[in-house]
Amino acid sequence: MSDSFSLLPLPLVSQRYAHALFDLVQKEGYVGDVEKALASFQVILEQDKALKHLVQSPFLSVKEQVKAVCAVCENLGLAHKKAGQILRNFLCVVAANRRLSALSGILQAFQRRVALSRGEVSAQVISAHPLDADQKKELCVALESVVGGKVTLRLSVDPAILGGLIVRLGLYQIDTSLATQLSSLKLALKKEVS
Repeated sequence: MSDSFSLLPLPLVSQRYAHALFDLVQKEGYVGDVEKALASFQVILEQDKALKHLVQSPFLSVKEQVKAVCAVCENLGLAHKKAGQILRNFLCVVAANRRLSALSGILQAFQRRVALSRGEVSAQVISAHPLDADQKKELCVALESVVGGKVTLRLSVDPAILGGLIVRLGLYQIDTSLATQLSSLKLALKKEVS
């Protein structure tokens, strides 16, 4: 590996690894299977503190990191099917290249690339309260009419926004939250007073 590659910022590194994985699994015809296996791995990565430490620790040797990643893949049963083998090998390459710290970004970039290949757009939606099924459907239809394609909603709840929604779609953000509106009103009142 060249030195110039190791100097790339992590988001670019994440995208390159994700695109390389996508190109491989698309060529092999295992996009859906690898996507599912990757989702399982990501859940474990988010929940397992020891694995998180392994991924984030610069003090472990490459050999230790590769061994641990292989063990996690074995426990998930990823080494038994072709898609699992591809993912296991990919994760071992990431570990061997000391890029486990970029793994979360790689996984997200891969998911975005898969969605893009299907003509889907992912929208992050933050609401003050959980949305019911009708609200989700109405929001999805509205966003699909704007983007002209299928929209997948990633929902999260943040009571701090008080009400309304924050929608992030690609590079765009629509913030109709009550907290932002109150903040804008506060700034406007300060300008009027001074």
